[in-house]
Amino acid sequence: MRYGVDLSILFANILEFPGKICSMKAKAVIFKLTFWFFFIGIFKCSGHDIFFCDERIPVEDRFVADKLMNIIRKQINYVNMPKLREGVKKYFGIVEYYLRATGLPEDFKYLPIVESGFQNAISNKGAGGYWQIMPPTAKERGLAMTEDMDERNDINKSTYAACKEIARNYLIIKKTYGISSWVLTAAAYNYGIGNISNNIKRQGTNYFQMNLNAETAAYVYKIIAIKELFEFPELYMKNFGYNVFNSESSKLTTQEKVSDVSSFSSMTLKVNEKDGNHPDKLDTTIAMVDKNKILDYKAGKTVRFIRPKFVYAQVVGKYKHFKDGDMISFELQTDLKVGNYYASKGYVIERPGWKIDDRVFIDLGLGNNVILYDLNNTHGISFSSLRKKEPVIIMINTREE
Repeated sequence: MRYGVDLSILFANILEFPGKICSMKAKAVIFKLTFWFFFIGIFKCSGHDIFFCDERIPVEDRFVADKLMNIIRKQINYVNMPKLREGVKKYFGIVEYYLRATGLPEDFKYLPIVESGFQNAISNKGAGGYWQIMPPTAKERGLAMTEDMDERNDINKSTYAACKEIARNYLIIKKTYGISSWVLTAAAYNYGIGNISNNIKRQGTNYFQMNLNAETAAYVYKIIAIKELFEFPELYMKNFGYNVFNSESSKLTTQEKVSDVSSFSSMTLKVNEKDGNHPDKLDTTIAMVDKNKILDYKAGKTVRFIRPKFVYAQVVGKYKHFKDGDMISFELQTDLKVGNYYASKGYVIERPGWKIDDRVFIDLGLGNNVILYDLNNTHGISFSSLRKKEPVIIMINTREE
């Protein structure tokens, strides 16, 4: 079993209140209903779209949303999220370089978080390093493994090796089975291309309908959960009850164990070949850490793109003593229209904010397609900009074919 990241502790506080007034049975029911409305409220009502490598995950499907919820809360008991974020800040730039240079979608940068939490560890099966590479794969990809040195622990060499493995798996699936699927490619990284191929032959090309071992069946869901939390933390903090990236936050002490093992056999999700960029070839012959040769895997592609719209707003109010969860107010300088939601110029939006690193992230309540940026086009707003009540930009992303 490979080392994984725990997210279940993040949700445990939801049980604090029910635990004081309900029986264990009623508590489990409330837990499930709370999560169902939590996920549907974010995914459906607010227009929140979830993508992995630009392949859309249909979270409006109750089974899919329920499975994602179950996967999140059923991982191991604890993870130090502030420490994990430090590793992400340290290594993401390196990982992103190799992914772009080899033509792979950048969402694969979340794999080493799920695999190792960016720690050099050895699993009980012998997988090692940031990418949890098995010894035979390491040798095949040219990584040295001796008594004195294990290049699986070298972030540059192991990332390049992992990129070549991911690219190989993607091209085998595309050539052999005629489907372009980054989801199946991710599953193959966990389970092995041979095992995934055998299951494709028996069960078809839809990962979400396959009857796989528990680890691989949960693998893509874990990646999606981590991606969501790191890219759109402001959408989830209020539901956790505390800032999971703040080391000063109080630790949760209550956790509910619910034995709900859902079967993947009833999943009706279809991998859409038209979603995302699916190249016919991937060039993995790159120079090590040569940033002058960086490639953009979307360059020249128009399969899917984002056409943003911009709405301007002005911070109003006083925030000298801002704390996590405090409300922040914005006065619209132009009209804001998103789907059925409309607010005219001059309307004041009041939403909670959360401290993450040296910035404040604000949930506008309209999903991840409507995100607040500062005037430097950076997600969130700096503390100084907040205190100075500087203008901000509300960017509305519209996906089109």
